[in-house]
Amino acid sequence: MRTFLTRAIGLLLAVGLPVLGQSLVVPKEVQVGRSVVLEGRDLPEGRFPLVLEGPEGQQTLEVEVQKGRFQLELSPKAPGEYRIRLSLPAGALEARFTALAPTTPELTQEGLKLPWGLLALPPGDWLGPLVQGDKVFVAQGILVVETSLKGETLSFHFAPDRILALRPGPEALLQGDWVLPIPFPRLPFEGSEEDIQALGALLKALTPPRPWPYFAYWTQDPATLTPEDLEAYGQDLLARGHRPELLFGQAEVARMAEASRSLRQKDPEKALLLAQTLLRYTPLFPGSLAFFRETALYLEAHGYPAQALRFREAEKLLRAWLPPQLTLLPPALWTLGLAYLALMLYLFLFYLPAQLKDLKPLGGYLGGFWKHPLLRFRHLHLAYASLGERVLALALFLALGLGLLLQGLDARVRGELFAPPLDQGTLRTQKAQDWLRTLPPTPEAKALLGYALLSEAPKEALGLLKEASLPFALALRGDEASLAQAYRRAPLEGPIRTALGLGQDPWGAREPGPSLRTLYLALLQVELKRLQEDPFRGFLRLGIPLPEGVRPWAFAGFWLLLLYHLLTFLLPRRRAPVPPSWALGVRLLVPGSLGFSSGLGLVLLLLFAYGLFAVLEGKTPTFLILAYGLHLLALVFSLRRPA
Repeated sequence: MRTFLTRAIGLLLAVGLPVLGQSLVVPKEVQVGRSVVLEGRDLPEGRFPLVLEGPEGQQTLEVEVQKGRFQLELSPKAPGEYRIRLSLPAGALEARFTALAPTTPELTQEGLKLPWGLLALPPGDWLGPLVQGDKVFVAQGILVVETSLKGETLSFHFAPDRILALRPGPEALLQGDWVLPIPFPRLPFEGSEEDIQALGALLKALTPPRPWPYFAYWTQDPATLTPEDLEAYGQDLLARGHRPELLFGQAEVARMAEASRSLRQKDPEKALLLAQTLLRYTPLFPGSLAFFRETALYLEAHGYPAQALRFREAEKLLRAWLPPQLTLLPPALWTLGLAYLALMLYLFLFYLPAQLKDLKPLGGYLGGFWKHPLLRFRHLHLAYASLGERVLALALFLALGLGLLLQGLDARVRGELFAPPLDQGTLRTQKAQDWLRTLPPTPEAKALLGYALLSEAPKEALGLLKEASLPFALALRGDEASLAQAYRRAPLEGPIRTALGLGQDPWGAREPGPSLRTLYLALLQVELKRLQEDPFRGFLRLGIPLPEGVRPWAFAGFWLLLLYHLLTFLLPRRRAPVPPSWALGVRLLVPGSLGFSSGLGLVLLLLFAYGLFAVLEGKTPTFLILAYGLHLLALVFSLRRPA
């Protein structure tokens, strides 16, 4: 009996011990929508049915056990209790788990609360969260942070302008009712310096992986940028449509130049690297020519003449891209203005005795306007001047008027060139395109708009480019004849030479486009067109240094003076004797008065006017003395000449 019991217990232990080791392993709780792995251990080999029961009903599956194990991935879709039953030859194994309702992502003061935990975010006005599938998006300023409901994965997206809202798609609403998909296309930056500063704080807190967009590097100290950073910075500038021929008015570009200056003694290699980056990618910024000249002098002084030569030669090419320098225009205008005033004062004083004598019967100099106005107009002081003197007065007045017009147009155009949206180093920003659409439809304006639209609307762009004969517009048409014509018009432009296989400039191969000078000349014609269409409003738009309330009166005064000069040509010259002593005294005052209708008299008058301007500017009276000296010498010879 004892022997039988011993054998029975041994048999049960042999059969039951493996059964006791069999198990199903599954987490007790899992989030709905997330996968859960069911694992079987110490099981017999073979295929066995498995039944999954839950809130959605019952589902029968089959598992295959190999080497005593199997794994099965389950994805509960509804919250509730789930029961798993695996049928084995020795009996059934069961396991249970609970599917919890999904946690909705939520922004808190600490960060973004997600099913897998908390994503720490720096403080600020975050937008979102926007849930798209298993992706979650939040945004602040110009940065979008993307994460996942399933795990701690992060992606960063940089917007070209400030983000106002996140929308399903996913997409973002930017300033100016501008909607872009996420991830954002590689577009030029159109935000403000405040956006750059806010981005800098976010980058410091979140440390996204590099490379970044070029405007993200503006948030960093230029001295800390590595050669890899600067290369990524420049390549991203080119990829987003920026061109070296256009102006970069951003303060961050100038800050890189200041950093290069300050590093010349501490870290010459980094200073040179920053200067080379500026020259290669953003060579036109306020003060850039002076900066490159300083760099060349520094390199020459430290024994690098070859590298200095690169900056000197590049500076010469850069000057050809800049608008014409009208530095001589202000002194020329002052000279013309003083010469005109001196001439008119001379004519008024010289013929005043004869004029007063003729006006005495009519009521006097002022009274004649009330008693006999029509007769009074026949005695204007230019009516006593010779034809040559009248022509000279009109010529000086017209030259002064045209000079002031050119100065006003130049100031107006330069004000537009060196301000947003034209100072961003590209015309392919949304703001620049919108601004170009507001211009009068001149061929030059259409060419600029065509270039700006070429990447996003090539068909419309080519139609606009065909209406202009600017060299870059001809080169962008793509046909042989237009390219040859573009070369004849601008044989030194690097992009055109590259297209013809004739070499390239230091900025490498790139598509033809407008330079800053081309943009200036095109806008000058646009402003002239506006002036022709509406002279009064066009005059008020000019960059003339006059108060707003004075400009309408100046406009009216110009036309009244012009009418006065033209009217005097219709009046017959009134010949009346001038007392010799009076004539001599007046002629002593104004150089050139012996013969204003001759070339020498005009030269002396202009020399006198320029000398007077120099004295008013605090310079030496050399030209004024020279003018009076030549004038007195001519006067002495005229007095000694026999009658």
